Amino acid sequence: MRKNVGWQRCGVRLCAMCCAVLAAACAGTSTGATTTPTRNVQFEELRINAKPKEGGGYEFESYDAADLFKRATDLLNAKRCDEATALYDKLVAEFAASDYVSASLYNAGLCMQALGKFAEAAEHYTNVRKLRPEGDDVKDASFLLAEVDVQLERFQETLGLADELLAREDLTQEERLEGMARRSQGLLGLARLDEAERYAQSALSFFRTRPKDQPIRDEFFAAANNYVLAETYRTREESLSFPEGVEQQKEVLIRRAQLLLQAQREYFNTISFQNLDNLHWAAASGYRIGHMYDELWHAVMGAPVPKNLKGDGEKVYHLELAKLIKPLMRHAIRYWEMTLMFIERTGMKTTWAEKTKSDLTRVRALMLEQPPGEGGLPPTAASPAAPTAAAPSAAEAAAPAPATDGAEEGPPREPTMRKRAGAKQAQ
Repeated sequence: MRKNVGWQRCGVRLCAMCCAVLAAACAGTSTGATTTPTRNVQFEELRINAKPKEGGGYEFESYDAADLFKRATDLLNAKRCDEATALYDKLVAEFAASDYVSASLYNAGLCMQALGKFAEAAEHYTNVRKLRPEGDDVKDASFLLAEVDVQLERFQETLGLADELLAREDLTQEERLEGMARRSQGLLGLARLDEAERYAQSALSFFRTRPKDQPIRDEFFAAANNYVLAETYRTREESLSFPEGVEQQKEVLIRRAQLLLQAQREYFNTISFQNLDNLHWAAASGYRIGHMYDELWHAVMGAPVPKNLKGDGEKVYHLELAKLIKPLMRHAIRYWEMTLMFIERTGMKTTWAEKTKSDLTRVRALMLEQPPGEGGLPPTAASPAAPTAAAPSAAEAAAPAPATDGAEEGPPREPTMRKRAGAKQAQ
């Protein structure tokens, strides 16, 4: 703690004298040497505020860094985050040299992150790194900063932080897998798809090759890497547009179908992870599967019509095409319904639920507008294999994703909090 004592009265700070008491015992000696050593008494810095009272006199309030920290942490534990953050910030501003500064910034960051105020959280985590670069909280603050950078889509910063963390020699195997997940997310966000695919695969290999007596028990970040892998295939598939010409369109459709099935397989693999404290990636994967079928339906229906078809021929072409690809909409509806069942059964609180519900309602209405009859290709060619997850709950999670109708808002962004990160307590 600080070596000086600060006092404030009526808005004016006064300095109290720190006295060193020296006692000398000279009896029986001829040299006059002291026999009691010097003692330096150190005090925590203190604030005293004096406010005038009605009728005269003053009302005094005194506090130090420890008082502020305790009051702020009590508010944090009571989930009164805005009030807690105000006190943590007051501590940092008034007691800049206190040992409580690092923990205050870290806890304030947790509060802001819990409220979804990711920019404010990032600022607090960054200040932990800047103001206490050698402190014990830097590693945890860096992991959480990488997380909120993903939420803020600051993918270049995410990549830099991940590389910094992975260069450390004091990471546990769980932390290393987390760092690898943040790196793969950064690469994906920067649209470096080939690198993201390879790195996510290497992270999954790291996870699967842990010694049997030292497994990574919470598979959250293994699922995160698997989700990135699936996203690389989905992104490639949806980037392929249909050109003019029937033969050219056929080639694109075959390639898109191949990529869609690759992505679907990896989404199912993501869902199959069982040892999860947070089911975020399972819900996201179910959403995405349905999204792919919905998006492909719109892409096919919007493909250029063959030039030799005019007038009524174009209408007939669209009618027959709609019949042919009608199963795509059924797949979207099926997987979205399964995702909602999974979310409801697990009691998850996730924004994916509302997104899935709204898209499911839209596609059900669109289905009613389609040509009557089953339509589509033979079942063996039209229907991909149903998900085969190790646990029933994982199979239920394989639900559809959001369709793109030209006004796609994008998937929801929500915290994917590291479960081991908790509020720092007084030392």
